[in-house]
Amino acid sequence: MADHAAAIAGLPRWHPDPLVRGTIDTIRRAGWAVTAVGDACTCGRADCVPPLCAFAYTSGLGLHDIPELVVYGLDSRTATVVLNTLGHLLHRHDGKALVDREVAIDLTGTFDAPIRLIEVVDKSDLLISNELFPDLPALQVVWADELGTFPWEAGYTLRPMQQPVKGVPRADGGFVRGQRTVLGANRAQRRAARRRTPRE
Repeated sequence: MADHAAAIAGLPRWHPDPLVRGTIDTIRRAGWAVTAVGDACTCGRADCVPPLCAFAYTSGLGLHDIPELVVYGLDSRTATVVLNTLGHLLHRHDGKALVDREVAIDLTGTFDAPIRLIEVVDKSDLLISNELFPDLPALQVVWADELGTFPWEAGYTLRPMQQPVKGVPRADGGFVRGQRTVLGANRAQRRAARRRTPRE
């Protein structure tokens, strides 16, 4: 591949970590990548502490103006299928509208439980996404239990560690969307201000 063909706006050409380099190659080849993190350690190091709950997340959806996705509590194969299916779905539908309207998404044939998307407040688990795209928002794919109940609803049957929710519950049972705070003027506003300022 020629060097200019490897250049994608917003994506680094190279990274010192081989895992991140592999993710960059997958993003170039497929458009985005899914990283699955299991609940068992496979590296064999004494200092390795596996997560309490398996999860998977995307890297590279932000290059398509779509928030990154993360799902907790599913095995790696199911999580990868769900995230890839939602990645394709969010190319056709507005993810913000799905979050704001609290739309239950049915992925019949892919995943049997209804799911909802909520804005992620704690993105600390998305290591590769945070390394490549630190400022991009993320959505959590939250799935219902066998009764069709979501974690913030009364009667939810799963323990919190079976599907951690990385949003903040509201008093009415919904979720508070993460605040998007922009500090200072953007580049166009700074340039306009410089043009208005008289030069000495």
